[in-house]
Amino acid sequence: MSYYAFNRKAGVLLFSALLGLLTTTASLAQHTHGILTPGVTFPPDDSVLTEAPQMITMSFRVDVRLLKLALYTATDEWISINFQYDPSRMSHSFVLPIPGDLPESDYYTARWSVTDDRRGLVNGEFKFAFGSGAIPPSETIESRVSDKVEVLPSTGSYRYERPTN
Repeated sequence: MSYYAFNRKAGVLLFSALLGLLTTTASLAQHTHGILTPGVTFPPDDSVLTEAPQMITMSFRVDVRLLKLALYTATDEWISINFQYDPSRMSHSFVLPIPGDLPESDYYTARWSVTDDRRGLVNGEFKFAFGSGAIPPSETIESRVSDKVEVLPSTGSYRYERPTN
């Protein structure tokens, strides 16, 4: 086997091995991100409570570092819940009291970010509503989506027809 043929085969084998490794790594990364999503939240996602919650809780399958927990109204206005990042705290369970009354809103969104220092950063959110006339956030959001159909004016034909002789 010539020197060039050997180098070519070695290059193809090396490329194939690297491609396989990248595919496996990407697959594992996608699979393990599921570990970093909360198994349980309170309020549960898309829930309707009879009264305003006094706290937000999140439980994970493994110990994580909670980087962010923020609460927003349906119009994306930030609500202070006094979350403070603690870089030394790794836990599988977090409980944050909601100080004071929540402002009026159709629903609320809790957005979070966590890491376990091995699998990377994972972001997520859950929504909830409360009160006697409240409906699940998914229904509120769905009702805001327009069912109108866009009608475009006719612009004519773009086909060029050759004159027949």
